[in-house]
Amino acid sequence: MSAATASTFQVFFRRGFKHLLEHWTPFTVTVIFLGTGFGMLSLYIYTKAIGRADIFMSTLDAKSALLVWVLVVMFMMTLQLAVLMVSAWLYGMSVSLLYSRRDSTRCIALCLLVPLVVGFSTFMALAFYWNEDVGAGQALLIVSGMTLLALFGLNRIRRVRVLIAQGAPRGHRKWVYVPLAIMLLFTVVSGTLPTLLILDSYVGQDDAAAVRFVALFSIGSFVFSLIPALLFFVVKGSLLRRVSTVAASVVMFFVLFLLSARGPMSSITYIVAGTLEIRQNHAARFILEDQVKLGDLDSLQWHTHLRDDARVQVDAYQLFAFGDLLLICPVAVHAAKLHELPRYTRLCWFTRASRIHRMPPQMSLHAPPTARSIWAGKAAQFVDWQRVRINLTPRVSLLRERSGG
Repeated sequence: MSAATASTFQVFFRRGFKHLLEHWTPFTVTVIFLGTGFGMLSLYIYTKAIGRADIFMSTLDAKSALLVWVLVVMFMMTLQLAVLMVSAWLYGMSVSLLYSRRDSTRCIALCLLVPLVVGFSTFMALAFYWNEDVGAGQALLIVSGMTLLALFGLNRIRRVRVLIAQGAPRGHRKWVYVPLAIMLLFTVVSGTLPTLLILDSYVGQDDAAAVRFVALFSIGSFVFSLIPALLFFVVKGSLLRRVSTVAASVVMFFVLFLLSARGPMSSITYIVAGTLEIRQNHAARFILEDQVKLGDLDSLQWHTHLRDDARVQVDAYQLFAFGDLLLICPVAVHAAKLHELPRYTRLCWFTRASRIHRMPPQMSLHAPPTARSIWAGKAAQFVDWQRVRINLTPRVSLLRERSGG
């Protein structure tokens, strides 16, 4: 970093810190307002995802729980953004290899998008449509070959070849294609991370339409994630202006990603709910309030039991607990996926946590295995005793009949 650039950054941060102190009160009020609004929005997304948006208004009284919820949701969103921008960072490193001349870097940055798009599109086609016919090693070779072939095609264009030679460091113009090709391959491979994130957060049916949507959306996300890095080299002006443009484009890309994808915010809130124990994965015994009678609940779904004090006890798991609010569901609902929850959560019981009692789950204590059971288990691994017994039974019966006769 040059002395002029360092001085510019010092003046920028000094002025920014001074303005922050002068407008501290409106700044804090704005942050609190935005944080509260974002917390309520993310909480509504979670209640909507589990199919119980009707309980959202009842959760707004728990201000302290809302604060913790907002912090964890924002942390998870930051991690997701970091995964999405890995390809952009590697793409910026690739362009920086040819940064000797600023005037030629803009054209180089645009040209290097071609091998990246070709390589990643090939990878998506192999991953989603020919994954059963092509192995992992073969797919890597095909993707690498297509990326290098596209880079070789660019090198055949005289204008691009001259721009790359002018942008390369002096004395390394002949060998600059080696690190450039390696960085481009790393950039294409890094596109698998956002794809895995999109697959993991997808909410919907697993059908042919879902495969087509995820494949096209992954390619679009890969291309649009490179735009902030491209703008850093294309936009003219000072370093601060380019950095501000990149920051604004990153935020815009992330907002568009959340709005266009199917389920990232629902998945984030679902994960955060499990992390904060708002949603629990284990079943427990709940003693319901006195007004609930044994005939009010389905005994098969809730595993109801009438206690000695005439109160109803059920086996359920906690799907939502916020402040004094509690939503418990039958144990069978726990096997449902996120996109299937709205079908079954109407069967859940919404109440106040202070009105019911939570009992610890009963542990099933097993007797220690004996030597005979251990040997029997080992023998069962080598011999399919069930089949042997079925085949021997008719023969034993036949021998008994003959001996009796």
